[in-house]
Amino acid sequence: MKYKLFTIFIFYLAKNILAQTGAPQQASNILNPNISVVTNLLGSFGNDKTLNQNFFTFDEAEVGLQAVVDPYARADIFVAFSSEEFELEEGYFTWLTMPFGLQSRFGKFRSNWNSFNLIHPPETPFADRPLSIVNFLGEEGVVGTGVSLSWLVPINLFYLKWIAEVTNLPEESPSFGIIDTLGELVQSERRQDLAYLLRSATYFDLSESSNLSYGFTYVGGVNNPSGKLWTHLSSFDFTFRFRNPKRAIYSSFLWRNEILMSQREIISGRFLRSWGGFSHINWQFLRRWHIGGRYDYSQFTDDNNNFEQGGLTYLAFTPSEFSVVSIQGRYVKRADQRDDWAGFVKLTFNIGPHGAHQF
Repeated sequence: MKYKLFTIFIFYLAKNILAQTGAPQQASNILNPNISVVTNLLGSFGNDKTLNQNFFTFDEAEVGLQAVVDPYARADIFVAFSSEEFELEEGYFTWLTMPFGLQSRFGKFRSNWNSFNLIHPPETPFADRPLSIVNFLGEEGVVGTGVSLSWLVPINLFYLKWIAEVTNLPEESPSFGIIDTLGELVQSERRQDLAYLLRSATYFDLSESSNLSYGFTYVGGVNNPSGKLWTHLSSFDFTFRFRNPKRAIYSSFLWRNEILMSQREIISGRFLRSWGGFSHINWQFLRRWHIGGRYDYSQFTDDNNNFEQGGLTYLAFTPSEFSVVSIQGRYVKRADQRDDWAGFVKLTFNIGPHGAHQF
């Protein structure tokens, strides 16, 4: 019996020594965050002066760290790297369950202006951003640091969600600042000057294959360094989707629209009104092929006498859900009556468990 126990002891001792000195053992990934990388490469040509001077551009590599913190919360961090700089695109903490069915978000995040604003620029079908987004909200859209509170209204007839946000003034947004003599955007740096957002969004199933979602949004904040003049932005957006469940991987159709209206206070009590918008169609006509187009129209937040309009078309090939390559063409009639055209080759791919965007 003694020899048997001694033999068992020696066996386990040898096993532990080999485990420590041999090949490294796989640790549990339960507490590790999901790590993903989305990379966007662009080739561009044309007479458009807004294009990068190089034909090929490493537009962005976006690293995402996402994980559940505990049963009640999660954290999401996205850092963007380009050939020139890197920045924190988003970093926020979400309380998933709160009293009365509320949910809250704290940190830097893309605001709930609409579902399109929630998509990071490299992950949209476009090589650019719609004119109205650029002229009123900036290249990145509505991004701020603060708090967001959402409430899914407990009714059975239809889906209804209310969202309220208080953040710092949206970064690089022409609507909430002035352009100085050097062409730089200057915003108020006073601590009390914040942006306030309210949104109501709903969703309907029209049939087994189609649905419609739409929403109304308001964003308000000061537009000059003294903090005495305000800009009021409002928008209406709606999206129609069609996807036959029996042929879901072979064909689909999406029609997304936004109308944006601005009231910019230029002197106390006097407002300059302007507007813009875009309409986008995406048709998946084969399993791996999409064709789409977008129409743009935009005045300017500080000038409603001039406007820009144009369009973009694309043909995209998607070998899988992890990569897409597209050929795009764009035409813009500028405010100075200049005709700008551009062509793009866009390659986007991702690795890792990148989370889906909100519906």
